[in-house]
Amino acid sequence: MSNHSVAVLLCVVLILSSGHVLRADDGETAGRDSVQGFNLKDYRGKEYSLSDFQKSKFVVGIFLGTECPLAKLYAQRLAKLSEEYGPKGVTFVGFNSNQQDSLTEIASYARQHSIKFPILKNLGNTFADQVGAERTPEVLVWDDEGLVRYRGRIDDQFGVGYVRNEPTRHDLTIALADISHLGFA
Repeated sequence: MSNHSVAVLLCVVLILSSGHVLRADDGETAGRDSVQGFNLKDYRGKEYSLSDFQKSKFVVGIFLGTECPLAKLYAQRLAKLSEEYGPKGVTFVGFNSNQQDSLTEIASYARQHSIKFPILKNLGNTFADQVGAERTPEVLVWDDEGLVRYRGRIDDQFGVGYVRNEPTRHDLTIALADISHLGFA
């Protein structure tokens, strides 16, 4: 099976959990998940590190793949959410860990879906491995100290064995509202 087929198969077969907002009272999960750092380049060659996002109240990191059908379906929705939450101190950043996705394909994906936030190429899966990302699209929300506050899906429109015309639950939006007591306005 080719790398292309494997990537598409993994994307299609993924299990979409509803996600979990991590709170200080979660016991074992609180404080366990954090973003330690990264130095990655976007498809234009600009380098980014974790410190570039420390002025943001929260960072929404999304693992994307140019061939993933769900990442394609969610791309414009993510672009809209980025525009909506940007003025509120929330920064969106994409991460592409797929070996077969070239910088040209990432640039085309961003252009085709009007994505203005950076999409960083994660060569060798170092960042994905660090944070335990397993699928595309997968979302992490972390605070200005790097503590992961949410891990999960964007919404419930697509899942194993079903596709809805519209989502009935907007998990990422709910997570951002739920963590608002931590400094999100």
